[in-house]
Amino acid sequence: SFTLPNGRLRPTENTLDGLLRKLNRRLAPDTVEYKWEIAELIAVWWRPEFDCNMYPYLPPHVTDPKERRDIYLIPLPEKCSLCIPKNFKLLAVPLFELYDNSHRYGPILSSLPQLLGRINFVCRDG
Repeated sequence: SFTLPNGRLRPTENTLDGLLRKLNRRLAPDTVEYKWEIAELIAVWWRPEFDCNMYPYLPPHVTDPKERRDIYLIPLPEKCSLCIPKNFKLLAVPLFELYDNSHRYGPILSSLPQLLGRINFVCRDG
């Protein structure tokens, strides 16, 4: 199955501090701590019950959701090297392959092209 990097927050931790901690722990080499730039929150997904379904909205009858998953846009630093654990595999998937392909990538990853469509990306020559 395909997933984005994820994790749980510590009880006293705010969302952005937890995200930075997870990015450094999961993707940065042990000897380096990057200064990640959190660009913006692009989606919030909700799990209302203890089942596997997540929704891009909180159903009106749910007062105590079981999980909230925030999706952030995070540009890579200009120079960096990623450290991927041996039991994971990093895949570069073009957006056109994610689009309308929830049977392969799941509903969260397949929604990324629609979410990123409102963002203007500027490509520069290095």
